[in-house]
Amino acid sequence: MSIMKYKFPLLLTVVALLTVACKEDFLDTDSPSAFTEDYIFSQETDAAKALYGVYAMFNQDAFTSRVSNNFTGNTDIECGSVGSAPDNSRRDIWSFEASDANADLLRVWDNAYVAINRANEVIEGIQNSPIYDDPNHPMMKQYLGEALTLRAIWYYLLMNHWGDVPFKTTPTKAGDNFYLPRSPRDSCLTVLIQDLVDIEADMMWADQLPYGIEQINREFVLGMIARLSLMRGGYWLTPDMQMVRQPDYLDYYTLARDYAKKLVDLKPHTLNPDFLQIFKNECEFIKPLNEDVLWEVPFYPGSGDVAWNNGIRVDAGTHPYGSGSNYLSFPLTYVYSFDTLDQRFDATCAFYYYEDNLVQNPQSYSSVGPGKWNRLWLPYQPGASSAKGTGINWPMMRYTDVLLMMAEAENELNGPTELAKGALRQVRQRAFDQSVWGTKVDAYISEHGDKESFFRAIVDERAWEFGGECLRKYDLARWNLYGEKVAQTRNDLIQMGKDAYAGVGKWAAYPHYLYYKLQEPMQPMLILNKFRQPETEPALEDSPNVGDNPDGWMRQSWLLGLYNTSTGEPSDYVMRQWRGYTDNTGQMPVRYILPLHSSTISSSQGVLQNNGYNYGE
Repeated sequence: MSIMKYKFPLLLTVVALLTVACKEDFLDTDSPSAFTEDYIFSQETDAAKALYGVYAMFNQDAFTSRVSNNFTGNTDIECGSVGSAPDNSRRDIWSFEASDANADLLRVWDNAYVAINRANEVIEGIQNSPIYDDPNHPMMKQYLGEALTLRAIWYYLLMNHWGDVPFKTTPTKAGDNFYLPRSPRDSCLTVLIQDLVDIEADMMWADQLPYGIEQINREFVLGMIARLSLMRGGYWLTPDMQMVRQPDYLDYYTLARDYAKKLVDLKPHTLNPDFLQIFKNECEFIKPLNEDVLWEVPFYPGSGDVAWNNGIRVDAGTHPYGSGSNYLSFPLTYVYSFDTLDQRFDATCAFYYYEDNLVQNPQSYSSVGPGKWNRLWLPYQPGASSAKGTGINWPMMRYTDVLLMMAEAENELNGPTELAKGALRQVRQRAFDQSVWGTKVDAYISEHGDKESFFRAIVDERAWEFGGECLRKYDLARWNLYGEKVAQTRNDLIQMGKDAYAGVGKWAAYPHYLYYKLQEPMQPMLILNKFRQPETEPALEDSPNVGDNPDGWMRQSWLLGLYNTSTGEPSDYVMRQWRGYTDNTGQMPVRYILPLHSSTISSSQGVLQNNGYNYGE
């Protein structure tokens, strides 16, 4: 295990080999090269450099602070702060109100198709290479697998956000038709899954590769087959605003179960007993093999926005750590869904931020953020003026994801068999101290003994395990639970505020106010009541008069912040979060599919339109 960040060669050597320029038409991607394809792919080292050009597209803003996390901030566990009215920013994506003028849509769309075209160039070049089947060049098949997987990732992201999309598996050349129509999601996914099924056995495990979990590896590919298969077997939104799944969905649950199990059988990983350490490792540039993370996006130094827009907020000051905000926060419904003994709670839900003097202060009731990443954990001091570009990698899949996908798929096929229960058990055992396994693990699993109950347990477990990792949007869509969960969250937040104000009801015992004491810089803030409202209010600092009780507690509104005492209505925060979804019964599908940007439509020569999804065309 090394504390040094691998110098994954992403950019400099790529330019002379593969330069893909994003032109007016997103499929019209010239690829001038100083070397011919035959030359590049006749040597492993140059083929690798071409492949790095595909990885490089993850280092663009379109991924680092857009599609990896900002596009996912509108679920029951991850929310962004929505403005008072639509403003053509990321906030409109959070509130389901994005328009075709939102520049983020174009940025992500174009970046994705540049990445896909680069991957197509590498795939074709390797498949046509004279050394592809040469046993003296074993890395060529590994590189092919990496390119196929990278292409699948970008299509996966596109389809999750835009539904049916143009699908091209060959590199763009002069004379090609640049104006492709949308292809059905199910057909695209079938091709992408088969690509990975065909190549995974020829790939290497992370511990056989020079860049370990920073390089696409066999274990991640096995997991990606399961992830794509569950998407293919799940529900999705159609242009007429219906949630549907294909009649062959069980075939894909079988595929997901089998490939998740193949990883568990062939290459079982050991879970780090300290949940928070998984993410501290990322902040400290430590990359353990055969543990939790299967693959994390490698950000070169000066790139990547982890711990800038996702993680502990750190305000700018004279201190040497720079500044980082936090775009995604957790609603209090999610915060209080955790068992108080769940060791993932403190690692996930950060009640604090660092003020400009590095003193921990309490977050507001609407800003409890992901505690998994913190720029203060960097192994160096990035400087007072630093902000973006922390270099902290982004986890794309963890082993527990594979375990829970296996449990979910097996349960859908056969109910909660021992295979399914055993996978859930492994995840929950890490979450709780061994002294309470009898109640929090074994009894808990026994209580969820039928198929529907066990499925709901998986839904909950994925929330507690992956909070802040931005998987929930995709899960809710494929489960056809998006509307139900949004409505439930909003309704519960409204009731939380009412109960806190009235002092009676389901949520009345939870903190109406948060009582806290500040400490020295870098020291943990003291919180009296994370989970419960005190029976009697503690002595407050400066109360009843300034100077009284200098050792008393400070307080701020907590559940009470969800209620507008002046109007008797829910707070603006509650009413804005999912503003574009108006059905409080949760029966109506959520319009999570985004519109195409107007320039994408205009440059498609009439082939692409914003058809359906109530976008008015």
